[in-house]
Amino acid sequence: MSVSQAEWVDFAAAAQIIAPGSIVVDEYQKEITDALRRNSILDGRLKYVPATGDFTSYFEQMEVKGGGFVDPRNPTSTPVSNTRVPRSAKVKAITNAANFGHYDITLGQQQGNFTELQAKDIDDMINGITLTHGKGLWRGDDTELANPKNFQYVGIQKQITNTFTIGLGASIIAGIRAKVAAMVGSEKYELRPTAIYIDPIGHFYLEEEVRVAEENNVKVSGMSKTVVAGIEVPSIMTAAGYLPIIPEPFILSEVNKSDNTMTDYGITIVTEPMLEYHYVGKKDAYLFQLGTTADLQMKFVGIKYGCPIAKGASYAHATGVITRPTIQTVE
Repeated sequence: MSVSQAEWVDFAAAAQIIAPGSIVVDEYQKEITDALRRNSILDGRLKYVPATGDFTSYFEQMEVKGGGFVDPRNPTSTPVSNTRVPRSAKVKAITNAANFGHYDITLGQQQGNFTELQAKDIDDMINGITLTHGKGLWRGDDTELANPKNFQYVGIQKQITNTFTIGLGASIIAGIRAKVAAMVGSEKYELRPTAIYIDPIGHFYLEEEVRVAEENNVKVSGMSKTVVAGIEVPSIMTAAGYLPIIPEPFILSEVNKSDNTMTDYGITIVTEPMLEYHYVGKKDAYLFQLGTTADLQMKFVGIKYGCPIAKGASYAHATGVITRPTIQTVE
């Protein structure tokens, strides 16, 4: 911890009030105002499963072969082998640390506030891991699960190859329903998407579409659903039933390449039972306390092992963009 140059100051300038029989100096509440985001909505709905190894692996069946009509009095058949493809993903790691110097610990103990601050700093260190994890689930910029190019996750939006676009002026609700219908209508795959994640500003434009429709006496069928404890969101009727529309601040959205006054707000239709996080050891981050001998510091380190996998990336999910005028988020 760096220490700034000390200097003499006028005590009167440091005091709030100096009056006969009274000197009041600055004092702060022990509670620190903190409304910072620490995780994504998706993390609370992901399916966590143990990794099978350093490269966690599974098989995916791509078709069901065979079957044909024949003469019932002269039946014949040809043996077939169904295609099963091996899939693999490299386990990744996220770490964070917090150090407490002996002097600062002792001073904090003397002031009576060290315990609370230490607990918050350690908790925030772990929260820093979950924050990076939550962003990486969507926006991790590695490109290959089985042949990693960097230490980050391959974001779920990058894994999904089934894509769609809702252009400026096109109906967001119609675009969602059309894509879900295309998935459910597959003769090859039995698909039932379970949720739709959307950039919160994209969600605003969807709600505006509903408001304008209702003002013009056009009924848009919908209801609300609880997605995680305490969070209720609207849903829309699709070919897969009512799907919740979940605002997700970490979903990838980018400035439109043709018009920089527009943003391509991210939207992803997912089959959540086929979204998995493969972990090593335990689902949460590990917390370690290291020694203080060498430099008189109390050191804490947190680390989390795992990687997200979108199974059925080409058919069980769909990721797209909604092109709309840019609205700046709060920084």
